[in-house]
Amino acid sequence: MSTGCETAHFRADDADCLVAASLACPACLSSRVGWELEQRAYEPSARCRCRACGHRRTVHLSPEQALRLALHERRPLDPTPRPRELVRAFL
Repeated sequence: MSTGCETAHFRADDADCLVAASLACPACLSSRVGWELEQRAYEPSARCRCRACGHRRTVHLSPEQALRLALHERRPLDPTPRPRELVRAFL
């Protein structure tokens, strides 16, 4: 159960599956990650904990990424790839 710190790698308009993949556990690659937003004055972040291996880390977010995750506090991210959403993401 080590603690790490990293920067998020998703765009605010990415498909849910890409946002979920960005938050996946770097230790065991599980997508079963719980996260909680932390709002500090100029440093939004998410505290993440892997439900599979227990790895904990802080993921630093841009304001746009923090807003995107705030939209998912009550509606979980859908990790299922949807081809139409992914086409837009890679163009």
